[in-house]
Amino acid sequence: MSRRTAPIPDPCDLSFSGDIRHPDLWLWDSWTIQSGEGHLHLYCLALSRTDFDGSAILPPQRNDHSFHIRHFRSADNGLSWRDQGVAIQPGGASDGADAFNVWSGSVIMGKTGQTLFGYTGVRNISPARTFLQTICVGAGPTPDAMTTVPAASISCPLRDYDQITRLGFYLGPLDRLGDRAGEEGGPIMAWRDPFLVRDHNDELNAFWSAKIGPTRPAIARARLTEGPAGVSMTELLPPIELPDAAEYTQSEVPKLYHDKASDLWLLLVSACNRQYEGQPDSEVEFQQRLYTSTSLDGQWESALVSGSVLTGLDGMFGCSLVDHDLVAGTLSVLGPFTEQAGPEKQLSFPPVRNVSLTSVSGPAA
Repeated sequence: MSRRTAPIPDPCDLSFSGDIRHPDLWLWDSWTIQSGEGHLHLYCLALSRTDFDGSAILPPQRNDHSFHIRHFRSADNGLSWRDQGVAIQPGGASDGADAFNVWSGSVIMGKTGQTLFGYTGVRNISPARTFLQTICVGAGPTPDAMTTVPAASISCPLRDYDQITRLGFYLGPLDRLGDRAGEEGGPIMAWRDPFLVRDHNDELNAFWSAKIGPTRPAIARARLTEGPAGVSMTELLPPIELPDAAEYTQSEVPKLYHDKASDLWLLLVSACNRQYEGQPDSEVEFQQRLYTSTSLDGQWESALVSGSVLTGLDGMFGCSLVDHDLVAGTLSVLGPFTEQAGPEKQLSFPPVRNVSLTSVSGPAA
């Protein structure tokens, strides 16, 4: 089975002020890295708005095409942006882990001075199994783009099925992994969106979206090792069940940050209550949820007295934190609009938003 490719436009010459409404691309999901005072790098999934023949590619047709990961740069902490072009595209991993597509991930500085690029690879299996995800980590000399592709994924449900399910994760039947219709009545498989983060001992960890049942979300965590041959997994840990996860079915694109003011770890997830894969988006509620813990090891608690849901971010999904201060009760949030935001805003980025947390729970209160 060959994937349906799409054009990858050259970097746009426009300077985007505040929001990013790209004339050539649909954009969604987000992750960031800072490289100096005020210098912010934004990465997101991207797909051309037009096909090779000039016909329109509409948002509902996204999964019929291969994506790429786009890179934008800001010199004023997100007030304006310049398009830097492609950071990652499919087909790099030599074991075929990303042969069909690439999905969301993260970027972090490696110990050797290189930049590490975590991302989701999607295997090329069959027309009925287009969502078989893998966890990949590549590298590059700068944050601009991944230039060293991974020899193999660090975790692959097809290769590592027994190890993953033995720990309590749910993957669905082995012969239907990545089924485009969903997993046994639920949404599609969840083994995606690796976020790379260092613990207080400067050791590399990855957290990503997972499941413990067809409609029961969880977060996966792995301890990683950085070596001359690249990044490998040291240990996959048991599933992390968040305290109010019964309220939703998918926890996606997780992000972790250490909040210096409160000395707490923050876990930001994009959650939705999709019950089955073919369910119309108009019936699905999308939310940004925030949790805190005194340690990366947990226990995770809802960040607010009222729960984990962040208000004031309607129509947004796959968000990142640009800044945070739990003691002051403030967040700066960067993230794209979903299709629910309407035809003028969908799959574009609004300006960085400031969110006030009026009742922070736990030690930061």
